[in-house]
Amino acid sequence: MVAALAAPILGSLPGVVAPSPAVAAELEAKVTDKVFFDLAIDSEPAGRVVVGVFGESSPIAAARFKALAAGIQGLGYRRSEISAVEYEEENGADTPLFIADNGVRAFVIPGSSTPVEGLPGGSSADALLPELAAATISHDRAGLVSLTVERGAPPPPPKEKLVSMNGKFVTVKDPPPPGPNGTGFVITTSGGNSDTPGETAAILDRTNLVVGTVLEGMDVIERIAGLPTVKDNSSSPFFAVAKSIGDKRATVAEQAFGKPFAKVTVAKCGIVAEAPPPAPVEVTE
Repeated sequence: MVAALAAPILGSLPGVVAPSPAVAAELEAKVTDKVFFDLAIDSEPAGRVVVGVFGESSPIAAARFKALAAGIQGLGYRRSEISAVEYEEENGADTPLFIADNGVRAFVIPGSSTPVEGLPGGSSADALLPELAAATISHDRAGLVSLTVERGAPPPPPKEKLVSMNGKFVTVKDPPPPGPNGTGFVITTSGGNSDTPGETAAILDRTNLVVGTVLEGMDVIERIAGLPTVKDNSSSPFFAVAKSIGDKRATVAEQAFGKPFAKVTVAKCGIVAEAPPPAPVEVTE
């Protein structure tokens, strides 16, 4: 409603451009709930981040994110790790674009093999794909929070190997690594640098589904984004050769690109309880 009113009004003012469809969609996004993340760097408290959840724009993804922040049957984001910081290079300097948390690894009650029941969207990212296809909010600024739904790049080609079957050697292919399970999330720290202002959107809009925005604690996110990380050396000829021959050490090294040297974890998370409204004041005559 806000965007619907704002677009024609702003567009009619001299020198003022009406908001783009992505910005208009974000104006219409309504914060329905709030969740918090208490982050720690090498086990030392780093501060609290409060996220406003857009519960109506992508309802399944938003409910899934909220459930994992609250914890469902013990499964959730608590003790998960900020695993990467994505950068864009400009004039020899790195501009952090977003930080990433891989989410949960398995949809089971921690410490058991019992499947978790009742998680919105189920035990894969499949239910989120229609919402991703219909998404209208772009990753065009800092502070947006989104779930990772699709791969950012195609999986590596399967590696062939010889195995013995029924007394004969046959060639088999390793299965591709699994794709995102729809629980990992990112928090944007920039829309891009001056050379590529839309770089964050170019990377994330086709793979991630915006579920909310940071309301408090952006300074904590920026501090984490500024931590020293494992540098990307994929331009090295030695790395290129190792990748081309299927050396697993190259794959392991690639997975570590952007990982902070310090261990950044979610020490605690949950739902922000809304304060009850004040009791009405009785007026006596």
